Amino acid sequence: MRRREPLDIDPTWQHSVPMPMPNRPVCVTEQEALDQLASLPRAPRMFLWTDAERRCPKDWGFIASVRQGIPPEGIEAELDAWKGQYPGAWLAVDMRDGVIPPSTAQPLSDVLGRVGRPVLILVSSSSDHEAWPQWVLPR
Repeated sequence: MRRREPLDIDPTWQHSVPMPMPNRPVCVTEQEALDQLASLPRAPRMFLWTDAERRCPKDWGFIASVRQGIPPEGIEAELDAWKGQYPGAWLAVDMRDGVIPPSTAQPLSDVLGRVGRPVLILVSSSSDHEAWPQWVLPR
């Protein structure tokens, strides 16, 4: 017999991820990202895909997520050029409060699913209630 009422499904992730994997974004706050990257034996080169260079943490590179007069296809082309120029770097996507999200012609999740390297989604506060699993490095 089929249930007629909707299932009670929690829309957020129940378990964290120990290490970011290519094409599988994980969610962190800026401080969580900095702490966990510092704990790695060899920290990767980091780039932040954001709307203003001033938002980048120290020693992180900048990739523009929006530019006046540049269509979403141009923003995606800049990300593709970055992938070719920095093959070992990790990408952080700025989704914090007050930041303009990346301008993409295709859904952002599709674009991030094709980056081919670890992707961190930066959020403003607790990273355990987002559409992506939380990154928690095992101690």
